[in-house]
Amino acid sequence: MNDRLGGAVGRKPLHFIFVLDVSGSMLRGGRIQALNNAISEVIPHLRDEARNNPHAELMVRVLAFASEATWVVAEPTPIEQFHWQRLDAVPQGFTELGSALKLLAEGVAGLDEAGGGFPPAIILVSDGMPTNTSGVDFAEGLQEFLSQRWGAAAIRLALGVGRDADLSSLRRFIGNEEIPLLRADSPEQLVDYIVWASKVASRGASMPALGTTAPPPPAPTGDPIWSALP
Repeated sequence: MNDRLGGAVGRKPLHFIFVLDVSGSMLRGGRIQALNNAISEVIPHLRDEARNNPHAELMVRVLAFASEATWVVAEPTPIEQFHWQRLDAVPQGFTELGSALKLLAEGVAGLDEAGGGFPPAIILVSDGMPTNTSGVDFAEGLQEFLSQRWGAAAIRLALGVGRDADLSSLRRFIGNEEIPLLRADSPEQLVDYIVWASKVASRGASMPALGTTAPPPPAPTGDPIWSALP
C-alpha cells in the first residue's frame, strides 16, 4: 500500500528536487534547450539509481524561477512515473533566486507532515547573478530555506551555466566545501554534470556515509561556447 506521497511500505521517501533557472539569459546560446535535454537524459539514470536502492522511494519535484518562482511539478512524483515536460525560458525574465529559495523552504517544510524519510536531494542550476525585484533577496531566501530542518539537512548541489553564473551564491547554497561546484560551458558539459550531480545527490541522501566524499566529476567535454558568449 502506498502513502499519499507514493512511498511503498518498507521504503522511505527520498525527495529529489530540481531548482532550475529559466530567466531570459537562458535563451542565449541554446542554454534552455540544453537544460531540457540534460534533464531528459538524467531521468533514466535516476530510475537506475532507484532500482539499485531497495531502501529509498525516489520522488521528484521541479521548481523553476525567473521573475517569479513556481512549482512546475508540485506533487512528489515517483521516478518510475515521472515524465519530463520541457521548460521555456522567460524573455527578459530576472533571476529571482531568493524567491525560489523561499518557495523551496515552504516545500521542504511540508516533509515533516509526511513522516520519516531520507534528507532531500536538491540540484540548483543557474546561469546568472541573483536579482532582487520581488522583495526577497538571495540571502533572505537562503536563510529561510536553511532554517527549515530538512533544508539544513538536504544534500545540496549546484551547477553554474556559462561565464556569467554567480559561483559565489551557488557555493553558499551548497554550503559544503568538499562538494565540487561545477560550471558548464557547453551543452555536453551540462548533460555530463547534471548526470553526475544527480547520482551524487541521490546516493548522498540515501547513504550519508558515502556522501561525505563525492566522486570526481567528469572531465569537461564539448566546445566551451558559453564561456565566450557576450
